[in-house]
Amino acid sequence: MNHRESIRKIARRLPHIPRHTIAEVLEVASEVWSEELTKPGAEVALVAMGKLYVEVHEMKIAGAIQERLKKAHGTAPKKTKRFSFRLHPSGKLRKQVQIAHRETEESEDDDDEEDA
Repeated sequence: MNHRESIRKIARRLPHIPRHTIAEVLEVASEVWSEELTKPGAEVALVAMGKLYVEVHEMKIAGAIQERLKKAHGTAPKKTKRFSFRLHPSGKLRKQVQIAHRETEESEDDDDEEDA
């Protein structure tokens, strides 16, 4: 779902709020959450969805990768950082996703039986 689709779906549920206001709230929320996630160890809790957070892993650079960097740039760092962006879902979201996938699998199984 993209930004416009989000605005459209929210506007259907909250018809008394103008679309431009919904768009502005989403943009500001995104800015606030992004600023927070740039801080080490920060988390953003989203109601009924879960927590967003960033994991930072320091990794050694060695072997073929280090040689390739040296050839390309003349030098290579000994370490680099890998950033993993995570959503730890709430129990409610986890259950909703599991149910939706079960229903999809069951529907696909029914389609396979009809084809046979």
